[in-house]
Amino acid sequence: MTDEEKLNKHYDGSPEKTLITLEQLSQTIEVMTSVVNRLRQHLNEQLEKQNLIKQKELSSNSEDINNASEAQSKLQNERRAKTVIEISQQDSTLPRKTEKVIH
Repeated sequence: MTDEEKLNKHYDGSPEKTLITLEQLSQTIEVMTSVVNRLRQHLNEQLEKQNLIKQKELSSNSEDINNASEAQSKLQNERRAKTVIEISQQDSTLPRKTEKVIH
């Protein structure tokens, strides 16, 4: 049997077979539509979760930067407060070198 004969035989079927085939196709389309809708919903949920994670990371990074700069300024202030400067006078009793004058 050639391909053309198979096609013609398929279309020569009874109207009941055609209705059954159409009903099966309709059900298949409904199931596929449902699957596509569930996939869309799942992908949307994943995108929302990813966006939330990114926002949390960005906010925590900015907080870390703020905390680091605050900690650094506190450390600098502590260093300034702990720094002791000692100024002493030289003893004037130390013998000075005699100045030589060259003529």
